[in-house]
Amino acid sequence: MRNRLIATVLVACIPAVSFAQRTRGGGDPSGSPASAPASGGSAKTPSSRDLSDLNPASLLIDKKKKASLADSTVAQLKAVEKKINERNAAFFASYDSTRKWTMPLASGSAASSRPGFSPGDAALSTSTSSTGEQQKMQASMRDLKAMMADFRERHNADVSDALGVVPDAQKKAATDLLDGQNKDVDKLVGGKP
Repeated sequence: MRNRLIATVLVACIPAVSFAQRTRGGGDPSGSPASAPASGGSAKTPSSRDLSDLNPASLLIDKKKKASLADSTVAQLKAVEKKINERNAAFFASYDSTRKWTMPLASGSAASSRPGFSPGDAALSTSTSSTGEQQKMQASMRDLKAMMADFRERHNADVSDALGVVPDAQKKAATDLLDGQNKDVDKLVGGKP
């Protein structure tokens, strides 16, 4: 009887211990590093991928049935989608370059494992003084905030381009979909200035 009780307790405890180990440090149970909180108390900033996923033409293409868009309109939206991606490519590359400097560099090995860092960045991070590093991070955060404001303006232009090919009969449905996306923009880059 005692062995059965011990076995039951162990069976119940093993999943709990496993779950606790995966969530150590405040991350989610999936253990994904992206969900871990940012170190140093810095606010989590969206990646360029997060921002590029907010392409209004892509949204309208994905929701073509909900907006009742004809195949000819979808074809035009695909051309607009490509134009938007090309127009914003350099911005997103610059954004990522600036964003990587907003994250604290604890050590060269930690820096080299971060996305967007090259081995040369790791060498730089180990030779950088903490004061210099903090100044670079602060300057990068100011630059990043300005870039987020620039993204909002770019997104407004992208919305205009996407709506420009939508027929008047479907504009209301398309505008409603894009209004939902604008709320996502507000969440990622902050409320409207």
